[in-house]
Amino acid sequence: MNSAVKLALAGAMSMASFSGVALAQTADPMVDSTTTTNSTTGMTEGVNIVRLDSLDNDQNRQEHTRLEKMVTDQAAMSKAQSDVSADPAVAAALQAQSINATNVIAVETAANGGKIVYVR
Repeated sequence: MNSAVKLALAGAMSMASFSGVALAQTADPMVDSTTTTNSTTGMTEGVNIVRLDSLDNDQNRQEHTRLEKMVTDQAAMSKAQSDVSADPAVAAALQAQSINATNVIAVETAANGGKIVYVR
């Protein structure tokens, strides 16, 4: 009986350590960091506008660098501007914030189906 208790306790301890590892791997919350870093200029239903200069910090450095490169890529800028003209909700959100479509760097679809519009 004593060995059965030890075996059960060892099993429980090993399972606790596995779940701790799994928890540590998913410790980053799956939250849109653009809303937690105050980098949005405004949100229209389903459209989140993010200014490039708001990503110029340690936490968002990779994203800032990626988007900064896109500013000099004429094909990427043309695609982003055509994405804006194809989506009335995005165009309305930009107009509400007085942002010209020529300032759009990229348009991405969020996990919830909304749009994230990066502007300079």
